[in-house]
Amino acid sequence: MARLAYQFAAASDKVSADVVEASEFPELSRKYGVRAVPKSIINEDFEVLGSVPDRHLLEAIEKALAPPPSE
Repeated sequence: MARLAYQFAAASDKVSADVVEASEFPELSRKYGVRAVPKSIINEDFEVLGSVPDRHLLEAIEKALAPPPSE
């Protein structure tokens, strides 16, 4: 997951990636409710749990980057 996140970040200036060791940063683990890894957080609003196929992570990133629907 980390490798893929970094690849997406390298491919687009709209994506950045950081990898955090949950056990070394317990305050971040609590903030994001990490109970198992990997857990990917996208724009504070979207999350992907577990190791998922590349396409699934890409779809979550696309959803996070999409403009909100007009009302």
